[in-house]
Amino acid sequence: MNDKERRDFEAGLSAEVDAWLRGENTRRDFIKKFGLMTGLLASAGGVLSPWVDRALAQAAVDLADPSTPLGKAQAAAMKASTEGPADGSAYRAVQAAKQYKGLTINMTYEVGLQALDPRNFSGPVWEQLTGIKSNVVELSNPDQYSKAVAEHIAGSGAYDVLDISPAWTPSMADGGVIAPLDDYIAKYMNMDDLNDYHPLYKALPTYKGKIWGFFDDGDMFALYYRRDVFEDPKLKDAYQKKFNKALEVPKTWEDYAQVAQFITDNLAPNIYGAGHFRAAGQPGNQFDLLQQFRANGGKFFDENMKAQLATEAGIKSLNNMLAANAASIPGNNELNAVSLWAAWLQGKVAMIYSWPPTGRMTAGYSQSDKAINFVPQSTIADKVGYAVVPGNPEHATGYNKALSADSANPEAAYLFMQWACSPPVSLARCMLPYALRDPYRLSHFKSDLYGALFPTAKEYLHNLNNSANVGLLDPIMPGAQDYFISLDRMCTAVWAGADPKASLEAAAAEWDATTERLGVESQKGYYEEFKKLPGSFADHTVEKLGMAVKLD
Repeated sequence: MNDKERRDFEAGLSAEVDAWLRGENTRRDFIKKFGLMTGLLASAGGVLSPWVDRALAQAAVDLADPSTPLGKAQAAAMKASTEGPADGSAYRAVQAAKQYKGLTINMTYEVGLQALDPRNFSGPVWEQLTGIKSNVVELSNPDQYSKAVAEHIAGSGAYDVLDISPAWTPSMADGGVIAPLDDYIAKYMNMDDLNDYHPLYKALPTYKGKIWGFFDDGDMFALYYRRDVFEDPKLKDAYQKKFNKALEVPKTWEDYAQVAQFITDNLAPNIYGAGHFRAAGQPGNQFDLLQQFRANGGKFFDENMKAQLATEAGIKSLNNMLAANAASIPGNNELNAVSLWAAWLQGKVAMIYSWPPTGRMTAGYSQSDKAINFVPQSTIADKVGYAVVPGNPEHATGYNKALSADSANPEAAYLFMQWACSPPVSLARCMLPYALRDPYRLSHFKSDLYGALFPTAKEYLHNLNNSANVGLLDPIMPGAQDYFISLDRMCTAVWAGADPKASLEAAAAEWDATTERLGVESQKGYYEEFKKLPGSFADHTVEKLGMAVKLD
C-alpha cells in the first residue's frame, strides 16, 4: 500500500466512522472493497492480513522463578485454573472452554508492551489449559477503535476479543460492534468477582443496564515525590520562614506550583521542583487539563450541550498549569511520558504525577525485564513517597476487554475474557514487569504477593486505591478523542504564549463543532449517561457517593 492509498483510506474511514456514529448509512462497499484491496482490513473468514498482524511468532510461556512473588502469583493462577475452587471464575472458564480445543481466537491489543502479556503469558497459558490458540493483533490506540468499527461495517468477523477504551463503550454498543455479556456472566461467572472491582471501575463497562466488557487496566494518575527532598531540614526551615507554613506534599494545585518553584529555586540545576509530559500530540495535556478543570469545579457542557471550557474553572486551571511549567525542569513543554520517566528515574525532579508503571519503574522492578530497555535504571528507589494528586486525579484511558459482536466463536472468546480478568489470573498479569496492565481489583490492592514485589509496594497499592476513591473518569461518549485533541491543541498554544481565555474560547468552539457534527441530542444522551458514573465529576466521586474503599 502506497502513501496515497493510505491517505485515501484513512480519510474515507474517518468520514464513514462519523456517519456511523450519527446512525447514518455507511458506504459498506467502500469499507470492504477498499480496505481489502489495500490490506487494511482482514479478509473474510477471520484470516488476518499481513498488514494488520505482523505475524510475530507466539512465544513460549514466560514464567517467573517460582520462589518470587510473581512466580507464586502465577502458580496460584494456574492452581485456580486447574484445581479450583470449582465455583471460581478461572476454573469454570477453563473447564467450559475445553470443548473448543483447536479454535483460534483473534484479539486486539495496543502495539508494543501491552501485547507482551498475551504473547508471552496469558495466551500461551490459555492454550496449555484449553487447547485454544490465540492470535494477537497489535494496533495503535486510535486504530483499536477505527479498525474495529471498519471490520464491523465490512462484516469480516476478523476479531473475537477487543481491547477498547472505556470511552468507546457507548458508541460501540449502540453501533453493534460489541456484544453484551450478561447472559454469559449469568451462566459462567462467580458473581462475587464483580464485587471485587474497585467501585470506580466496576461500572465502566456498564451501559444502558447491560455489561459490555470486563474492565482490565487501572490507569490512575498518582503523585510520586522525593521523600528525601521534602524531609530535608534546611529546606523545611527555609520554606517555613518564607511562607509561614510547613513544607508538605501539596494538596492543592496552587500549593503544587508554589512548592515546585521553591524546590527549583533552591536545588536547581541538580533537582527541579517538577516535570510534566506536555509535548504536543502526546497523551498528557488533555488528561492534566481534564483533572484540574473538574477539581476546580468545571463542567464540560451546559444543558444545551454548549461547551463550558471558557469559564473561571478553565482559566484557573490553565494559569495553575502555566505556573507549574515555570517551576519545572528545562524542556518541560517538550517532554512525553517516557522522557519524563527518564528524568525522574535519574533524580532530576522532585515531583511527577503519571500512570502506575511509574511506581514499578521507580522501584527498579520493571527494569528487571529486558523489554523495559527504554528507561534508565532507577537512582531513587529508596527515596520516593506516594500521594494522591492534588484535588482529583485522572483515570487516564484504561482498557475494557469486550466481545466482538461479529465473532464466529463468541462463547470461546468470552471464556478467555472471563479467565484472563478473573481475580487470580488478572493479579498475575498485573504483576508482569514488562506489561502495562495496572491494578484495579480490591484483591489486587490487598494482595500480599503484589505487596512483596518491592519494598514500598504495599504503600504504592494503597495509594492507587485511595486515588481511585477520589478519581475522575475520562468523558465516556462518542467524539471523546476529538474533544481531547482540541484540549491538547489549546494547551500547546498557551504554552507558546497564547492568551488562556482566548484559547479556551477557541477550544470551546471546536467542542461545539464536534458536538454538532455528531448530533446534539445524541451527544446529550451520552453525556447524561456519563454523568451517572462514579467519578464523572469532582462532586460525584466514589468518596462523595459514600463508596470509598478503606484498606488496613
